[in-house]
Amino acid sequence: MVKEMVMLKKKEGISREDFVRKYEEELVPLILKLCPSIKKYARNYVRTPLTAPDPNALPLDCITEVWYEDMDAFKAFAQMAMSENGKVIFDLEGTFMDTSKAVAVLVREVS
Repeated sequence: MVKEMVMLKKKEGISREDFVRKYEEELVPLILKLCPSIKKYARNYVRTPLTAPDPNALPLDCITEVWYEDMDAFKAFAQMAMSENGKVIFDLEGTFMDTSKAVAVLVREVS
């Protein structure tokens, strides 16, 4: 199993409610339709900052977790991301996410 984590920040001027709504109602269905290599796709929205004195200064609003069966499945996703379908996804993300602040990493989960 290959796991990707993506730390995301909402676009300035977008409310948290609109960020979550656009992600869940618009982006999630699109990604699941265009990315069949995704095994599991979870979004973790920040509810209560525990260490930040100013919630508006948080460096992220969501941590997204994406699981792929193996590295080939991840590579299939990466290829899709570079296609015209990927452009559709990135264009939608740009309407409510500050994509310049997104950080994506492959991780090894240990329980």
